[in-house]
Amino acid sequence: MMVMEYAGGGDLYHLVKKSGHLTEDETKYIFKNIALGVAHCHCRSVLHRDIKLDNILLDGEGGVKICDFGVSRLVTLNELIQEQCGTPAYLAPEMSCNSKYHGFYVDIWSLGILLYVML
Repeated sequence: MMVMEYAGGGDLYHLVKKSGHLTEDETKYIFKNIALGVAHCHCRSVLHRDIKLDNILLDGEGGVKICDFGVSRLVTLNELIQEQCGTPAYLAPEMSCNSKYHGFYVDIWSLGILLYVML
């Protein structure tokens, strides 16, 4: 099933590029919503694996949407994965060196990179 929704605020990449960086208050609000969205996915055993500025859409009314689940997958608790995918600048070290990794931790690593770039 494909669901389409209009995100009139563009993506987070263009917002950060336009302003250079976001204020701490803007970052806190947006990042909190992204973290809640990723937590929602993880609670349902969905691993995104490509969290980056380009994949965060803004709806123009303060809403944040996570998009592009093209390399996502379902995982079980404590499952080890060895597939390398995603955007190189946001990859966790264990993904970069082709070793096995616990899936949810690579999304958390990407969130850290995302937070750094936003500020």
